[in-house]
Amino acid sequence: MDYLQSIVDIAIISARLHVRKFVLSPGSRCAPLTLSIVRHPDLTTYVIPDERSAAYVALGMSQQTRETIGLVCTSGTAALNYAPAVAEAFYQQVPLLILTADRPPEWIDQQDGQAIRQQGIYGNHLKGSYQLPVSTEHKDAAWHVQRMLSEAIQLAQSYPQGPVQVNVPIREPFYPQPDERFHFDHKCKVIEEQKGECRLSETTWQELIEKIRQTPRVLLVPGQQLPSPALLESLNHLPFPIVSDIISNHHGLKNAVYHQDAFLISQEELKQSLQPDLLITYGNSVISKNLKLFLRKYQAKEHWHIQEAGAVADTYQSLTKVIRTSPEYFMAGLAGRLEEERQYKAYREQWLKTDREVAETHKRLAQEHTFHELAVVQQLLEALDGPVHLHLANSMVVRYANFVNLRGKEHVKVFANRGTSGIDGSSSTAVGHALANPGVTNILVTGDMAFFYDRNAFWHQYPLPNVKVFLMNNQGGVIFRMIDGPARQPELEEYFETKQTLEARHLAEEHEFTYYQAGNQLEFQKQLQEFLQNQTAPSIFEVKTDKIKSKEAFVSYKKHIASMGETEA
Repeated sequence: MDYLQSIVDIAIISARLHVRKFVLSPGSRCAPLTLSIVRHPDLTTYVIPDERSAAYVALGMSQQTRETIGLVCTSGTAALNYAPAVAEAFYQQVPLLILTADRPPEWIDQQDGQAIRQQGIYGNHLKGSYQLPVSTEHKDAAWHVQRMLSEAIQLAQSYPQGPVQVNVPIREPFYPQPDERFHFDHKCKVIEEQKGECRLSETTWQELIEKIRQTPRVLLVPGQQLPSPALLESLNHLPFPIVSDIISNHHGLKNAVYHQDAFLISQEELKQSLQPDLLITYGNSVISKNLKLFLRKYQAKEHWHIQEAGAVADTYQSLTKVIRTSPEYFMAGLAGRLEEERQYKAYREQWLKTDREVAETHKRLAQEHTFHELAVVQQLLEALDGPVHLHLANSMVVRYANFVNLRGKEHVKVFANRGTSGIDGSSSTAVGHALANPGVTNILVTGDMAFFYDRNAFWHQYPLPNVKVFLMNNQGGVIFRMIDGPARQPELEEYFETKQTLEARHLAEEHEFTYYQAGNQLEFQKQLQEFLQNQTAPSIFEVKTDKIKSKEAFVSYKKHIASMGETEA
């Protein structure tokens, strides 16, 4: 087994550098990798047959544990199936260690099976790509493998975190004898990295604070990020309005603005009055197109972005300063140096007053209990109680939820694949969360296209009692009915909406999920409580909605909000 010791070393180094969970997909060429990881006493493994789903499961596990998760697959197109989740991990800055088994280099492009060009297969959607030597008989080659693996893992874990690929070419024979032992006590080189904190000098702090004190119209806009209690604690001591998308996980703040997606479609006079002088941003992307358009048109004189390291996006075309530290450190520093100063009150209250007015209107409209998609999402989010992880699929679901938001529900943590915003992988990501932390309830809110696209998320041997799927089935991609371009085309239904007639009942039976269904408001109210209270088995609540009525209700709601300021004027 000495000739495969370098493969065993991969398991040893991974465990030493805190990559303790691996998601494996079956294959032959990856057998030495699989066996080394499965037999290592400090590593935990999960088997997910579909590689596309497996990669999203690993993504969800990493989000849940905030640790690097390993992936192992065989050679060929198996590795290509990881690509969508790899891109998502890259843009969400989620650390993954991707081990792709490969044929030896002499057999690539020689019409041999499962032999494709795997080096750098994920292009520039990686933090780094490594090619291990096929032979490690020379001691320098063994050192090379150990050094590269340490480097790859450290790169995945350093800020901004992200995916790395290690391509592992393996020659035959590569199966050990049944009684052969792996040597996990083998002394191999491990390079550890001690990470420090980015701190600002007192001189820099004085300059920043002086600028803020001279600027009464300061606006904070967080992007998508994992929940951070320390950050929220500091923000609650700051006197600025904080415009928070649902994916920013800022639900419990006293100065938070939650309905910007609604009132920023309003008349220009209101938007002009809300223009900031200083914009401070942190985190990744925001959902709200209306917010992005507002901040691009009514640009701040200065825009500071808080980010420890890495490339910075100029999303609002107004960036003037990048402050290299963490949001937690920066906001704590501000809170400790700023008092409740009166010059910020008028601007803050203007945002909060507008938000309260929209919230009241939204609540009034929702009480009509018309059975359409925005209304059922509102009723679901209002009913959430206790610690819950809420997973929002892309397309219309995440947009509806952002209009409703989660004011005051700090016990709800929100996750969504908004790195690339594709519909693939939402179910698998939620499953990854559930497997990594069985003690937390995970509620996936999804549409029919995203749900059936990722149905293999449930194709494995692991029980999922902490998973609830809230499925809105309107039999197609209704978002194309909301967008003016495709909505006006005669080919809308066949080529954009891709009408389908499936329902989730059979999938629920296959995977032993409790199944609920509703097609009207009365059924919905009754089934919703049963769905949320069922804690003993995984469940699917399929809500059958009418896409025409849902569009009409959503358009009517936006028009009503947009006319609010005009009516008052």
